[in-house]
Order: sequence, then C-alpha cells, then structure tokens
Amino acid sequence: METNQQSGYKTEVLERSQIEDSVWNEFIARSPQAAPYGCTWYLDVVWPGWKAIVVSKKGQMLAVLPLKTSRKHGISYIFNPPLTQYVGIFFGEIEKKNLTLTLALKKRLVKAIVEAIPNEVKVFNLKFAPEFGYPLPFHWAGFELHTRYSYWLDNQEDKSLIFKNFEERTRTYINKAVKTGLTVSSVEDIEEIIGLAKPRSTYDLDESLLKKLWATLRQHKTATALEVRDETGRLHAGLIYQQFQHKIIHLFSAFDAELGNQGGMSLAIWKSIETAGPEVQVIDFEGSMLEPVENFFRGFGTRPVPYLQIKKNAFPKPVRWLMD
Repeated sequence: METNQQSGYKTEVLERSQIEDSVWNEFIARSPQAAPYGCTWYLDVVWPGWKAIVVSKKGQMLAVLPLKTSRKHGISYIFNPPLTQYVGIFFGEIEKKNLTLTLALKKRLVKAIVEAIPNEVKVFNLKFAPEFGYPLPFHWAGFELHTRYSYWLDNQEDKSLIFKNFEERTRTYINKAVKTGLTVSSVEDIEEIIGLAKPRSTYDLDESLLKKLWATLRQHKTATALEVRDETGRLHAGLIYQQFQHKIIHLFSAFDAELGNQGGMSLAIWKSIETAGPEVQVIDFEGSMLEPVENFFRGFGTRPVPYLQIKKNAFPKPVRWLMD
C-alpha cells in the first residue's frame, strides 16, 4: 500500500484484497458516476487482479479509480477492461452548495489520483463516465482528452409516444418484423446469440469472458437476454442488456447477416424499451463512433451523450508513431 497524506487527505493504492466489497459497492451506488462497471463483482470478472487508487479524508472515501497494470514485451500499460463501456474516476457525494468549493475539491481529488498512477505505466487508455466532468488535471499532466459518444433514449411511461418519435424507417422495420411473424422471447442460455456474432465479428470475441459475465449478472439479477426467431424457429437476432439503478444498458447484440434486414434487431431493441419499467429513466445503447451504427441508433430517437477517453503514451514521438 502506498500512502500520501496532505491536509488531512490520504491517497492510497489498495490491492483487491484490501477492498471491502460492501463498502466499495455502496460507494459506487451513491456516486454521481454510478455504473455496474465500477462494482467489485463486475470488475472481478472483466479485470481480475484489479486494484484501486483511493482518496479519502477522515476515513471517508471521496474519489476512487479502479485500475489494472498489465505488461507486454516489457511495457507496462493500463487499458480499458473488455465488455466495459467506461470505468474511470468515481466521486463520492462531494457536491457542495458553493460551486467554487466543489470544483476546488474535484481538482484536489483528481490531481491526487493522477499523481498516484504508477510511474512505470507507459501507456494509459481509459474511458470515463459521461457524468465525470473535471478532467483538467489529466490535461495538465500531459494526458490527451478525446471525446466519444454513447446514445441514450429517455424512457417514458407512454411507450406509444416513444414509438411515434422513432424515425419512419425504424418503425417500418419493427412493423415488418411483427407482420412476418418474428417473435421475441427471454432466454437463460446465450450460446446461440454468441454464435450469431462469430461469423461477422471484427474483434476478438472472448466467449468465455462474456459467458462468465452473463452468469455474474444473472446472479445479481441485473441481466436479460432476448432472442428473435421466425415461425420456423430460426434465430434472427439477439440482445443482452442489464439494468442498474435507473438505467438499462445494452451490453451485447448480434444478428444473422444472411437474412438481410428483416427487422429482427430493431424488434429486439424495441422490446427492451417497451418493457422498461417506470423506474428506468434512460436506455443506454452504449455506442460506436462508426457512422452506420450511429445512423441505426439515431433511428430510435436517441440523443448523443459525450464521454471522455483519456490517454497517455510516455514513449518518445518516433516510438509512438511506430506503435500507432
């Protein structure tokens, strides 16, 4: 454990074994950046061996940064964990009535965390929650700030109003899917959904990790998997999503490209929206910076929500160019 104390504030690098699950998870649940990605049970699956930089005062946690330092070819790096839209810094309930005091405290906390990032880390690349809004100490320390976008849909009790606000092409796909006999059902086994993704996956899909995460999410009663099939039983599309507090978060989806666009994926997404309860404020489609994906998501009446990707490469420029 490394400790740095100044003016009553303490910065520690805690090993996973030093982190008490109930205390940590309660902190994450109350954080303005609250997300399942910050919970111990989620991180244990996607980032085994993670630790955390914790800034506290009088025994009360004020800000935390989960992280995991890995090594490859002798290079230490920190990369965003898989199946995790973002992680980054989680603040406690530190908002004050005076905005000036709040920002001063955020500056102190973020600066303390930046200074505690291990010196041996040569490459840093993490994504931060949309609710994280004070990255300046990273910028001052030479990190790069990049804006990325997720896509959020505001939930309403009247689902007909949501449907009415979809683009015409999206409504057409959904209506076509229903008329041709496609049906949506909730399933326990995601094996076939994963199978749909294999032929067209543009990245290394870690099936075992996804299955392990699915089992963990089911254990915590936060996940749902939907399959869309036709009258012959053929699987057209699948969607896996989780609910955390007031959000539904789309985690993974796949469709049968051989069938063309028969509306299966659109129908699955609509089902996740249609069945969202009144406690759900937002459906988070997660996101992509690819134009075709943005075009598809925008058809559901979503709004782009910016979040930060914070990077640093400590190698000299010629080496960075070769790495890029």
